[in-house]
Amino acid sequence: MPPAILNYDLAILITFNIGLTFTGILLAIAGVWVIIRQSIRSTQETTQQTREIAEMHREVAFMIRRQYGDIDRDLQEIKELPRG
Repeated sequence: MPPAILNYDLAILITFNIGLTFTGILLAIAGVWVIIRQSIRSTQETTQQTREIAEMHREVAFMIRRQYGDIDRDLQEIKELPRG
């Protein structure tokens, strides 16, 4: 009777091994899925932040150009003033 018990124990170990392997594969797939999802979300946030920074850059550039225009206009007015 001992060989039958050994075969039974071996079958349980093989089943346990298959179960652990399957669980490990599922956990690895879940981990990869979470990493990919987080990467996509991070990329979207970075893209949005880049757009916001570009918009701020355009606004600041416009304000600077307007300031230079005001300064240039003031200088022209000063040059046109009669000297006295």
